[in-house]
Amino acid sequence: MNRIQKEHVVRINNFSVPADARDEFMELIRRTHEVIRAQPGFIDDMVLEQSSGLGAFNLITILQFEGEHVLQPVIAAVAGSDEEAGIDRQALSRRLGVESTVGFYFPVALRALAAA
Repeated sequence: MNRIQKEHVVRINNFSVPADARDEFMELIRRTHEVIRAQPGFIDDMVLEQSSGLGAFNLITILQFEGEHVLQPVIAAVAGSDEEAGIDRQALSRRLGVESTVGFYFPVALRALAAA
């Protein structure tokens, strides 16, 4: 197994969700995370909502997986669940006015700083 397959991977989704679309979008997130939590390789998740401060994004989801090798099956499971439910995520996001960015991250080990 190579280095990437051995390292955990974290997916961070940043969403800008209009207030009037919040409840419907939060239901989509709940449903999505329910599917993801049942997949092999899932470790942990978190949903954060901004309560104050500046910024374009007011909702963040964080998903942690065992490694890159589990991502494609997880994506396929979510797509299959969406298809069964008749959900078109892109159309739903456009209708609700939700904008997003997605990134994948790997944990970084911080070395102890030497005493000066």
